[in-house]
Amino acid sequence: MSELPKLKVKWWSLGSPDEEAICTLEQAKEVIFGNRPAVLIFVEGEMINSYEELVQLASERYKGNEVLNVALLVADIGGG
Repeated sequence: MSELPKLKVKWWSLGSPDEEAICTLEQAKEVIFGNRPAVLIFVEGEMINSYEELVQLASERYKGNEVLNVALLVADIGGG
């Protein structure tokens, strides 16, 4: 998967980015889909639901790109 794009990942909550990282597709399995709270995952503006969808997009539609933008919208669940 070395010819595939790297991922520029931003975690968003409360309308602003909280954290940013660059990772490979191999690392994404842990970084994005690992032990994180519930998130909505967007790759170049398109929502995905699984690591397999991420790999498919990166290897088919965005294979020539150097970097893909990934936004993770963290679900802020408040209690009352």
